[in-house]
Amino acid sequence: MDDNSNKPTKRRNKFAGKKDISRETVDHILSSQIDQLREVSRMNDETANQVRESVKILYEKRISIDTAKFEQLNRSFINEMENKLRKVKQPSKGLKWYIAMWMITLASAFLAGYFIHEYKEWKEKAIYWYQKCEELKVEK
Repeated sequence: MDDNSNKPTKRRNKFAGKKDISRETVDHILSSQIDQLREVSRMNDETANQVRESVKILYEKRISIDTAKFEQLNRSFINEMENKLRKVKQPSKGLKWYIAMWMITLASAFLAGYFIHEYKEWKEKAIYWYQKCEELKVEK
């Protein structure tokens, strides 16, 4: 005795209670679907041929399009990107000031050294000429 025979089945037979379909009816349905598919295929082929012809006509005519506005937009976009890149590549203002102050300090150090050297030279010449002047006063 089978215990499974008393349990209800969860799957229903969707063909239950329907009439059997004859072979001629199935053949007729399939042939009509095949004819419909052939018609759809023929229409697709016609549409594809029309599209090919349209593309060929457009390619042969080479319709000119005014691209001046697009070129202007392209140029302005490129210029804007170049300006942004230039700004990114530039050093910051703080760094510029730091370098400028360093250069000023370096220049002032060189100038101070030059003037100190000139002062010492002038002082030596002044002492020399003072001594000469004193010698001339003593001789007179």
